[in-house]
Amino acid sequence: GYRWLGGWMFVVNIGILCYYSVVLGWCVYYFFYTMAHELPTSHEDSRDIFIDMTESGYPALIHFGCVVIVAFIISRSVKTLEKANLIVVPTFLVIVLVSFIYAVTLSYADEGLTYLFSPQWSQFGEPRLWVDAIIQNAFDTGAGWGLFLVYSIYMPQKNGAIKMAMGIPIVNNVVSLISSVTTMSTVFHIQIEKQGFDPRTNLSAIVEILKDNGEANTGLTFVWMPALYGQMDGGRALAIVFFFCLVFAGLSSMIAMMELAIRSVEDFGLPRKFSLPAVAAFVFFGGLASSLNTTVLVNQDFVWSFGLLISGGALLFMVFKSREMGHYRNRCVGLMAGAERFRTSIINRIGFNSGDWKLYLPWSIFVTFVCPIELIGMFGWWIADQVTSDKIVWYEFQAESLIAALTQWIFWLIIIVIFHNVLPHRKRGQGYEQLSGSPDRSKPPSPVTTIDSPSRTGKTGNADVAVTVENSRPVESTPLVTSGRMSTLKPNTLADEQVPEQANEHLATDL
Repeated sequence: GYRWLGGWMFVVNIGILCYYSVVLGWCVYYFFYTMAHELPTSHEDSRDIFIDMTESGYPALIHFGCVVIVAFIISRSVKTLEKANLIVVPTFLVIVLVSFIYAVTLSYADEGLTYLFSPQWSQFGEPRLWVDAIIQNAFDTGAGWGLFLVYSIYMPQKNGAIKMAMGIPIVNNVVSLISSVTTMSTVFHIQIEKQGFDPRTNLSAIVEILKDNGEANTGLTFVWMPALYGQMDGGRALAIVFFFCLVFAGLSSMIAMMELAIRSVEDFGLPRKFSLPAVAAFVFFGGLASSLNTTVLVNQDFVWSFGLLISGGALLFMVFKSREMGHYRNRCVGLMAGAERFRTSIINRIGFNSGDWKLYLPWSIFVTFVCPIELIGMFGWWIADQVTSDKIVWYEFQAESLIAALTQWIFWLIIIVIFHNVLPHRKRGQGYEQLSGSPDRSKPPSPVTTIDSPSRTGKTGNADVAVTVENSRPVESTPLVTSGRMSTLKPNTLADEQVPEQANEHLATDL
């Protein structure tokens, strides 16, 4: 009855993926541009380079190339990218740190830091500020995307969910803070030192320039980072490596997002050899308009970034419904039943035995009472602000209007409901022939791996599971990227042992 929530998360993921590929294409363009041209040293020159790029046909061409490359990597399980990322990701962090140190030593960098860390308290009363902040964190860390719901069938127990959930946001926010300091220091140095702006009399002009980086400020990184490296001796080499690392990081993330979409399509019974090209084609055509017009890209970013809030609500609902799963359903009572069952019986009981950290009672309290209020309150506040705002008419179709988001959300929800009620779903113990209703008796049954619940089996390793493999066949490994690092995926059980080599690729977990 609730599969449509998973369908919503799939739609949000692929909606973001369509324009994410376009932004990745911008990184590819700048990688080659910095190799072939001198770097700009002023905001005007750097902005013109970005505008010229977005108004050309290059983004569409490179968008196509990115989709093809990612589809090829997924189909062939290319391991070279994994090995390269072991070098590229640390190199990227080093470059970010070097850029940060150089930027804060520039003249008038202190003016930029003063502006950055001087809050305007009135802005805390604007809901868009809070919603943008939570969406930015969700976008950066992958929260609400549903990636790990799909990849849980591949990940060994040693990949502790709690450790990653704590570590990734901390590292992400530290890097984000470093990047903001770097940008502000660069902006104020260039505008005061090079352009002669007086921060005491022209502060508002400098702030306006911060907003003049393409439509909806989409080009902030692409305008100011080349301008920063243009101030440095040897900066061009750093710029080349910087955008090269961005390309690899973007490819890694795009692989993970496309793999989720492919697996979701497979769950409707479409074989992988068809689902992969189908998803790739959808991503290309879905992102084509964004590659040709940045207004469309801004709209898609607005619609599906805010859609992550709804995905977060779907995940909260999943935690609440866990009280009804398996033979534990009668052991938990009260408002915190779902969160407590999820915490004690799923996370602590399985994860802690494999070396992960434990979750404690305050987590259940926070998830049960604070998160729903925060989510509903913030979303409702944002809608009310959209309706009453003087800056934009909510019922007119504009790039960032409420009606534009609601229309697309409703359209895709209708599609999801139709798919949910009309098309078959792969269920535990079913192969594609069973789903289609017309089994081919000339072929053996589709291989299915079932993981039975503890109420029916004994113990295997550290978890109460049992694996039954019928008519098994070798599994094709597929690529996965977690936290910027790609790995070759191999299906696993919840136990320490890997699934036998002849295991089936379709796994179902009965909690």
